Amino acid sequence: MRIFFSFIFLLSVFQVSGGGNWNRFRGINGEGRFPEINLPIEWQNKDHTWEISLPSTGHSSPVIWEGRIFTTCAAENDATQYVLSIDCKTGKILWQKKFQSVPYSHHKFNSYASSTPAVDQDFLFVSWTTKNSNDLLCLNHKGKLIWRRDFGAFKTQHGNGFSPIVYKEYVFVTHDHESDSAIYALNRRTGETLWKVGRIGSKPSSSTPTIHKPKDGRTVVVSNSQSHGCYAIDIRNGKLVWETGPGSLDKRSVSSPYYAGGHFFASCGSGGRGSRFLIIKPPVNENQNAQIKHTITRNAPYVPTSLVIDDFVFVLTDAGIASAIDLESGETLWKERMEGNFFASPVICGKTIYACSTEGKVFSMEANRKNLKILGTSRLDDTTHNTPAISKEGIFFRTYSKLIHIRAKSSDQMLHR
Repeated sequence: MRIFFSFIFLLSVFQVSGGGNWNRFRGINGEGRFPEINLPIEWQNKDHTWEISLPSTGHSSPVIWEGRIFTTCAAENDATQYVLSIDCKTGKILWQKKFQSVPYSHHKFNSYASSTPAVDQDFLFVSWTTKNSNDLLCLNHKGKLIWRRDFGAFKTQHGNGFSPIVYKEYVFVTHDHESDSAIYALNRRTGETLWKVGRIGSKPSSSTPTIHKPKDGRTVVVSNSQSHGCYAIDIRNGKLVWETGPGSLDKRSVSSPYYAGGHFFASCGSGGRGSRFLIIKPPVNENQNAQIKHTITRNAPYVPTSLVIDDFVFVLTDAGIASAIDLESGETLWKERMEGNFFASPVICGKTIYACSTEGKVFSMEANRKNLKILGTSRLDDTTHNTPAISKEGIFFRTYSKLIHIRAKSSDQMLHR
């Protein structure tokens, strides 16, 4: 029965994605999940479908819409920003746009292009920040600038890491920094502010929001911050629906919330280590608040976002500790130390997990309630903080300076398997 429902769930994800798109950080609704498309589990450089060098560098992840991949990068010497559109099948650069910016100090592990774009059937949304601005750009699929918004000074020691999301006629962006913070809902066509909800400024959050539509409730946008914990806002009017509250996330939130298996997941940390990982039960009606079902303090992730697999959550820490946590009991089912460090979030295609270390090593794995099995390893030969993207064309690995495509195997291929 579980297999049947898993198949139906994955089929629905594929249909919602518009035939196999990856429209934001970690794909549809930030779950990091894609249906089985027969990807290889191990490869060498000669097996790359294509590989291209980008005009500059960065840690953003690619997004995909109808056979086109979109990504960003920026020059570390003068912060010049680039937006590119690339053909998924051939790796041909279809267009490249350049925008002037100004350098500013950021964390040594950050970059000027760490925000992942969001894309829908009409537009591409790109976020850039400096010390004096937080800009959101809207381009069409041909690279024409449609509108640009500046939300004001962005005060942070680490630089930007959050990404915009688009849902129906809304585009959402956070302005979470050390001063007066806010989350905005904009008209995706015009950039007009539909609502703005003030947030208490503290440790800047790099979380990317998610959308949740309960069966018998209002559609909400959900995000994380140190000042408010994990919180949900009604997308129609900007009304706060629920939040886990101050102190629930006691440090900076870099990983992103998402909904899976009947729960939300949020984490925080500092100094390269996670401090708390929350498993949250959302309210079932408008008169209730969210319930923190479990607070995990050992082997909590800081930067990587987790994955739900059946009735447990797969967690990967920055230091390479992988573990499985039972959703119902909060019990750690197993833990394993992996080679390397991790800023990229794991993604899953069918039953295969792909995780990229900062050293550029890709681990292909399967996880169940009993153990973790490494199926294969491959190398990207570049620093990698970037989360992979998956579409019906295959899997795409963005590194610090390159973009690599590994296509799905046809039925007559047996690539190192």
